[in-house]
Amino acid sequence: MKPSDLFTYIKTSPFTPDIISLSQCYQPIISFDALALYYYLYSFSDQGQGRYKWATILNHMDFGMKRLEQALDRLSAMELLQVYRADELTGLVLLPPLTAKQFLDKPLYKQLLAQRIGEASVEGLQGSRPPKEKNVSKTFSQVFTLTGQIEGSFERKNDFDWSAFKALMAKDKLLFQDEAEDIIALSHIAEQAGWTWLETYRQAKVTAIGQTISTKRLQHSRQARPLASGNFTPQEEAIVREAKAISSKDYLQFIKDRLKAVVTTAEKKCLKDLANLGLLDEVINVLVLYTFNKVDSANLNEKYAMKLGNDFSYKGIGSAEAAVLYLRELKTGQAIAKPSQPQKTNVPDWSKEEVVMDTSPEAQARMEALRKRMLENESKGGS
Repeated sequence: MKPSDLFTYIKTSPFTPDIISLSQCYQPIISFDALALYYYLYSFSDQGQGRYKWATILNHMDFGMKRLEQALDRLSAMELLQVYRADELTGLVLLPPLTAKQFLDKPLYKQLLAQRIGEASVEGLQGSRPPKEKNVSKTFSQVFTLTGQIEGSFERKNDFDWSAFKALMAKDKLLFQDEAEDIIALSHIAEQAGWTWLETYRQAKVTAIGQTISTKRLQHSRQARPLASGNFTPQEEAIVREAKAISSKDYLQFIKDRLKAVVTTAEKKCLKDLANLGLLDEVINVLVLYTFNKVDSANLNEKYAMKLGNDFSYKGIGSAEAAVLYLRELKTGQAIAKPSQPQKTNVPDWSKEEVVMDTSPEAQARMEALRKRMLENESKGGS
């Protein structure tokens, strides 16, 4: 936008903003610039009768275009303003603020406010709420338009139902890592992905670490993009398929069973550490298989696995397909560095070594048993 560009006010039903809520609840989040801009727009709105240059606001408020754009963004993010653009004309719809009670009843807004003024101050605002008994009658202008028609109220649509979300958490015995931070992160991810609260919960449950929600893993799962088919050999496709089929815990158990070994406490901790990096189970499974084939041992080399895990996290690898391609390129790069060992095929050596998912009846029977166990756990409410 430029100062010479035009804007107009879009006609809405008249309302009187709750200035106490704006000052107590909104201002610490949106800043004084945005609050002053809200008051300006409310004071000068002409219900769409004229067109004005942004310069009129800049001159009146004595700040530059960058600060104006930031203030507009904050107002729209907090649902105090809607911005529409057609060609070079911008339309503004000013929305009424929530009351203090409505504001503090929204977990996301409450946590944002607590970040800025502290939990004690937020509790103080809650303690100063008016008594339950209050006049909630509508005024004429809140119900009817200028022409006498019934006007719909300003209701926030697609609001995140935190009470239902937490009820399912209690049912499935899921926990937050840090409730204040997780509520903000989950709201951000859900809005970006266009998920409802139920879709967000299902994804959070799938990507949880044990019984604890991991917003980092949830974000990685949202950002993961399926790769085009046809880029993988049959051997690699089998690895990807099996990596996606079961959890990292069951995958490790399957490999250890083939090696006639047991899963150690250190190996369990390594899986959890890899998950805490934000890696999804399917990515961890490919990493674990590669590590076992790279290091000839019946035990997982935790140090090497974590080294790979850090690389995967840094590269933003979010799927089994991406992990296979990365390891293929890693192997190819090593081959180029040693010309005396020419590459004969693009199939990575690690995918052909001993600990590869075969199709023998015994192996398939063990895999089927693991899958049944997972389904039984899921039917009991496990994650």
